[in-house]
Amino acid sequence: MLTNYCNYKCSYCFGKDIMFPKSPRQLMTRDCFNGIVDWVKEGPSDRIFHLMGGEPTLNPDIDWMVARLLEEDMNILIFSNLATPGAVELASKIAHLPVNWVVNVNDPAHWNTAQRKNITAALELLRERACLTFNIMPDKDDNMWALEYTQKYHLNNNIKVGFLLPTYNQTNVALDDDEYTVVAAKVTRLALEAAKFDIHLDYECGIPTCAFTDEQLGILWRCGSQLQSGCQSRLDITPEGDVIYCLPLATLGSKHYTEFDCYNDACIWFEQRFAPYRKLGRRIECATCNLHNSMSCNAGCLAKNLINCKNVNLS
Repeated sequence: MLTNYCNYKCSYCFGKDIMFPKSPRQLMTRDCFNGIVDWVKEGPSDRIFHLMGGEPTLNPDIDWMVARLLEEDMNILIFSNLATPGAVELASKIAHLPVNWVVNVNDPAHWNTAQRKNITAALELLRERACLTFNIMPDKDDNMWALEYTQKYHLNNNIKVGFLLPTYNQTNVALDDDEYTVVAAKVTRLALEAAKFDIHLDYECGIPTCAFTDEQLGILWRCGSQLQSGCQSRLDITPEGDVIYCLPLATLGSKHYTEFDCYNDACIWFEQRFAPYRKLGRRIECATCNLHNSMSCNAGCLAKNLINCKNVNLS
């Protein structure tokens, strides 16, 4: 996390608990970034770096940070809303380099003039280096605009969709239980339409398999947008160097990266402590679900599953 500040203030943001203004505004320094790069190199790693925020292009050192990772032959993925002038400036400098972007977007109908100018200018530069990602809203249209933009700007033909996930403290807008099936139906319709243009859906973590009917899962499989239910993302590292399991669970525990020998050790530490809680499931039906018991489905977002657990202890 290059910063905990974002130019957007989305009601559904699952980083709310540690983002500005709830927490003081922070920027990752070059020294901290260098330390994290060296730390990742210490142990086994796929050498993939996600640069995110907040909005990472609001860190004035992002150009230097990208160059630093390229020197180390790291695989770089920038998570940005592209709505800042800095995003356009950075895109113009590195569009020809092996750096990929995941573009977090809301429906273009809600963009203001400045946002539209920056986003479209950056997309024109990035083209296949960028893929779109957004949350499917239960009460909005079916997001066919994403297919139009993917074709118009020649973007990566994989679109990543997500459900509105809660923070452990429930400080954001998230799906009610009865809205999961509504969103699943919208995802299925989008996948069917996307397949006509050789566009496929990927999925953010935290989506339970049971949100979809067997028929819908079959449709997704046939059109190349097969669902894989998971709840194991990369660990997040705050601008001050604290490792958290993920943003929705940020308030449950953290340790500074220097307390672990390497990134892999941090992964093991968190997984060992959350393992007992993974058995809880999202609903009582999870206890007898073959998919959940075989760990083929993680029962959705762990933060949602833990909301009623008041004494979670990671120490």
